[in-house]
Amino acid sequence: MKLRKALALVLSLLMVFSVFVPAVSAAEKEEYPIIYIPGTRNPLYADKNNPSQDNRIWKIGVDVGAVVKEALAPCLKELALGVVRDDYTAYCDELANTVVPLFEKIVLDKNGEASNGSGVEKESASRYYAAKSGNYGFWDYHFVYDWRLSPMDVCHQLKAHIDRVKTLTGKDKVVLIGRCMGANMISAYFTEYYDHAVESVDTIVMYEPSNLGLDILGAIWSGQVSLDDEQLDLFLDYYLSHEDLIEDPATAELISALVGVLQEIKMLGIGTGLVNKLLENVGDNLIPRLLLGTFGSFPSFWSMVGKEYYEDARKFVFSGREEEYEGFIAKTDDWYYNVMEKLPETMKKLENDGVSIGVLVKYNIPSYPFYENASQQTDMVSDVYHVSYYATSAPYGETLSEEYINGLKDTKYLSPDKMIDASTCLFPDKTWFIKDISHDPFPPSIDKLIRAFINSHGEMTVFSDENYPQYLQYNAENDTITPVKEEEPAKNNPFTDFINKFVRFFKALFNSLKNLFAK
Repeated sequence: MKLRKALALVLSLLMVFSVFVPAVSAAEKEEYPIIYIPGTRNPLYADKNNPSQDNRIWKIGVDVGAVVKEALAPCLKELALGVVRDDYTAYCDELANTVVPLFEKIVLDKNGEASNGSGVEKESASRYYAAKSGNYGFWDYHFVYDWRLSPMDVCHQLKAHIDRVKTLTGKDKVVLIGRCMGANMISAYFTEYYDHAVESVDTIVMYEPSNLGLDILGAIWSGQVSLDDEQLDLFLDYYLSHEDLIEDPATAELISALVGVLQEIKMLGIGTGLVNKLLENVGDNLIPRLLLGTFGSFPSFWSMVGKEYYEDARKFVFSGREEEYEGFIAKTDDWYYNVMEKLPETMKKLENDGVSIGVLVKYNIPSYPFYENASQQTDMVSDVYHVSYYATSAPYGETLSEEYINGLKDTKYLSPDKMIDASTCLFPDKTWFIKDISHDPFPPSIDKLIRAFINSHGEMTVFSDENYPQYLQYNAENDTITPVKEEEPAKNNPFTDFINKFVRFFKALFNSLKNLFAK
């Protein structure tokens, strides 16, 4: 009897233990090292074997716009003469000869390679990365690579880096975060080394991914550039009210008010016709020359030209020079036909084979108004359609139509502000949208969202955590992201708006004159 009681006790304990152990194991999930793959953040050096400050040819945060703007002043004379003569050849020559030399140290050769010895610091990984067993940060094992090169060249280095990190940490898997162009490098890696990716990667976070292309680059690279009146209005409305473009508040207010008046009397776009005529005259001559002498010499930037534009872009830039750039074109063809065209299918297969994929998208910032699709939802650079893997969105400043919304079988993926429908996304349950934040910031509040997804090993969805629903609002003042709320449609009175804009302008003019005379 005692023996049976003892056996019963042992069996009972074993049953309890067998239930308890899995529960503990489930709670204590393995932590994997994080490999962050940025876009153009890694500094470049004239001599990658001598990475001194004096040798830097590309700095983090370099203001390319300011550099180019400074270079444009000497070209204005030729532009004026071109207008008078209706011949812009000299202007194109002057502009190209002024801008292209500014990039001569970072431009790649006709095979898309850095034949001048420039690049990122050689062997930086073995020098800086230390062994760790946990508490991994985003930058602990970030991937240092030459972001000018083709993803098809970089992917071999990424595979080696993943193996190095696994060895350093003793872990059998890693987490990959690809921001913007970094997603392209990840895509080339898991296309070329699919089995290795399934074996070595636990979770992938695509943060504003450009691996399906960006409309803004596609338009430039294919020569489809023109200025749009309505988009110019929206662009100026946003940037004059949200960005400190003008230091003096009174002057900023005056210019903003003047723009409002010009919008009302339909005169703001009076010069767009002249600009578009200029673009028609110089585009075919100038744009390919500028691209091949600057960022268009980078296969990596070509990987951000969408498949809708690629054939046109290749013809526009390389027409008549295909043999000369045969090596370069081979690299871009490899990306488009072997990676981008198959990307959605490959990513879904990867997910089915156990690799979790999450996507982060930013929206509600107007894009630059010089291409046809500038009216869509963007973060200024990335368009929502491509970076979300096919979400449906209303044009910037608008909402989806009632007809569209009423036609939805399920509105659970519809944004509360009715701007976006995520049901058409490739990964609708694991795609987050963050409102009112532009492309460049990478704030801690979004880090926390990424961290939450990583810690769940990709099990977290847009419905599983009330702190992180599908649509989030960013607040720059206190760096928070909170759920987007439903907005009441604005009730505008055209006559009142007209009067208010004129009153605002005259008040701003009076204040500016008062400040001027006070000095």
